[in-house]
Amino acid sequence: MNIFKYGLKLSLLLMPFFSVAQNKTDHTGSFSFSPAFELLRSTHGNAFYAPSLKANYTFSNGFEAGVGLEYSTTPEHHDNGFVLYKLKFIPVYGNVKYNFKSDKQIRFYAETSLGVSFNKYDIADERTPFTTSRTTEEGLYLYTGFGAKYAISNTLNTFLGIGFKGYKMSTNDLDINPHGLSFMLGFTFF
Repeated sequence: MNIFKYGLKLSLLLMPFFSVAQNKTDHTGSFSFSPAFELLRSTHGNAFYAPSLKANYTFSNGFEAGVGLEYSTTPEHHDNGFVLYKLKFIPVYGNVKYNFKSDKQIRFYAETSLGVSFNKYDIADERTPFTTSRTTEEGLYLYTGFGAKYAISNTLNTFLGIGFKGYKMSTNDLDINPHGLSFMLGFTFF
């Protein structure tokens, strides 16, 4: 959590110094790369921390399509009567983003991602929390949210996003399925 707080404060402090007039907000026909730091606040009360990277192609109608990769981790998570330790989730996904039209330095967007998450953790029953077994599984990864981009220059944007994320979405309420509110802070390079 401290890394996220310091990164956010540093970004907000430095933003005015790098701000320049934005001549080109239309990146139609170009690729972008977006490294980010993500924080998932689970519905069970703990936090997952993750670096991520997306590569998208911008179309003329405001849409972007691409792929992404994330590495999310937390030391402990309680879910459906189990205690999970050393959780590591690696989602690989397709991403679609819509950029709302604007000539300003701040532009809003909506996005969704869908893919597969490769999950690994130690699991124990809450009644015997020190008797663990290693679990490796895959799950349906889902993200949907909104955000805002701030144009620092013609080739660099910073962004802040918020949405809902799940690493193993399922209709079975007894599945281990960490999900919750997700926050994202990063940069986009064109």
